[in-house]
Amino acid sequence: MFRSQIDQVRQNTHGFAERAARILEARRDRTPLTLGAVLQEGSGGWAAALQPADLSPDALGRHGQAEAVVLSALRPAFFVTSTGIEVSGASEADPDLLDLVTSNCVRLHRASMGVGRVDLLHHPALSHAGTGFLIDDRLAVTSREVALAFAERLQGSWHMRPGRFETPLEVRLDYHHHVGSSSQMQAEVTEVLYIAGDQEPDFALLRVARQEEAPPLDLLGGRPLHDKRQAVALVGYPSTDGNQAADPLFSGPSGVKRLAPGFVTGDSHGDLVLAADYSSLGGSAGAPVLSLEDGKVLGLHVAGRFMESNRAVAADVVDAARRRILVSLPGTAIPQAQIQIQAHAQVSPASDFTGRNGFDPDFLGTGNLRVPLPGLGPWKAAPVRDSGDDVLRYRNFSVIQSAARRLPLVTAVNIDGAQSRMLKRRGAWRLDGRLDPAHQVGNELYVNNALDRGHMVRRRDPGWGPDAEEGESDTFHYTNCAPQHENLNQKHWLGLEDYILEAAETRGFRVSVLTGPVLRDTDRRLKTQPGTEDIAIPEEFWKIAVMVHAETGQLTATGYVLSQGRMIRPLVQSAFVYGRYETYQVRIALIAAETGLDFGLLPSGDPLGADLPREAAFPQVAHVIDGPHSLVLTKQT
Repeated sequence: MFRSQIDQVRQNTHGFAERAARILEARRDRTPLTLGAVLQEGSGGWAAALQPADLSPDALGRHGQAEAVVLSALRPAFFVTSTGIEVSGASEADPDLLDLVTSNCVRLHRASMGVGRVDLLHHPALSHAGTGFLIDDRLAVTSREVALAFAERLQGSWHMRPGRFETPLEVRLDYHHHVGSSSQMQAEVTEVLYIAGDQEPDFALLRVARQEEAPPLDLLGGRPLHDKRQAVALVGYPSTDGNQAADPLFSGPSGVKRLAPGFVTGDSHGDLVLAADYSSLGGSAGAPVLSLEDGKVLGLHVAGRFMESNRAVAADVVDAARRRILVSLPGTAIPQAQIQIQAHAQVSPASDFTGRNGFDPDFLGTGNLRVPLPGLGPWKAAPVRDSGDDVLRYRNFSVIQSAARRLPLVTAVNIDGAQSRMLKRRGAWRLDGRLDPAHQVGNELYVNNALDRGHMVRRRDPGWGPDAEEGESDTFHYTNCAPQHENLNQKHWLGLEDYILEAAETRGFRVSVLTGPVLRDTDRRLKTQPGTEDIAIPEEFWKIAVMVHAETGQLTATGYVLSQGRMIRPLVQSAFVYGRYETYQVRIALIAAETGLDFGLLPSGDPLGADLPREAAFPQVAHVIDGPHSLVLTKQT
């Protein structure tokens, strides 16, 4: 339900009615509504049209002067000076917000030093376009709207628009423009790296000249909200553009740096967009929304309607784009600490695997219910000693190892939920003696960095039946893991098998699950970690769950990716889709296209459809999984 700024402030301010009445009464006392006052203001001044009712609490909610006056006191826009934040005269400001601004003034002011006005030289109509801020020494972010004021796409890349009188358009990020000062500290925008598409999260990335006195801001990398009343502040360059109603909120010069505190009031689109009740005007597009508690960026302000609403893209979306872009810029690599290599990993001799059953294609049934291992397409499996098919068989699951990447191409496990046993976690990571060491990678990949050993076959999945402990122990082989960042959100990914087993449609509590990394030529390498220079780190992981539908007796196969959106990107235009790692349900046909693996008839049992989706809105391409209710296990009619 839409709520205007005054409605949001009303809800977030203790004793709002009494405060509003006191603010309006004080303003009436300072604004005599006489003919002399009207003449002194002139016909264009806002006081000229005031009537007694205009400064009454009953007028709140009409987008009139009473509303502007109350907001100017409860949600002021403080001037940011060269030395601090000017908060004098803010006696009626929300005390919670004012206390945070004053107590964290040093931290907030330092963050503001990396915020600049986007100035345009030789533009046909504009002197400046909005706000931008640094997220790395030479990388700035702004809104899509701001970037499109000076950039256009030509022949597949972004270029500056033509300037006035055929003069090249120049763009500067000026970190000063303080009230009462003419000083400048400019950094040239040297390249437009990315501008979001029409239906994508609204931001743009710019490469800028380095400016030593302007520090990058810290982006909050995780989910943005502790609660929906989180205290924040917008730091930008509001421009009134002749809006007389804005005079009480933004008195004084426009286009200068200000800090406007407020509260987060909600989120939408799966936490991707934040709403807040701070005061904003045109010129603030592209400004950071800072946490008043620690000065970190919670969001990028992209749109607002005066006295109505504000929207900001969550910071973790921008952070994902920042990390992706930095990979492509010269001189960047995954930073590493001092390396300490474990010289010799434990090895399980080939004889230990005698009698292992491996993945059973007939686990769910024969004929049309059979689930064979996928065809490898262009991939080559690492040779397995004494094996005719190069499949590593463990208890209740199998692995096919990539010869080139030294990581699993595919893992496949049979899960019998009716016989599942809860076992204590036990097992030491080991190499598999059936493979040449040149086709495996051990602990040298995981020491002194942020990478975890990510189980492909989940530890508990093969832990069923009389040999349950053997199945669980077998999952602790390096052939069953791939490097995953420690911050990767696996909560719903790891619970997928349980969700599906809990579904009423699953016959016999049996599921066959195929899992693996998405291996691409463009994956980043650990260039500075001895012994792993040839190991590229996958950015996404896929999973296919296959069951027999209890009512139809037919196979149902559903596909999932643990992703920041890269697989989905070509279908929804954006180079950076949604930022944080999430579990998405996608079509198996899409997984097949991205991995090169052949899943046979499984796409025909996919309730989302057997064909590759064409370009579409995000919800038509992928479903975010956050519990059993999110699963689509039956074809929609």
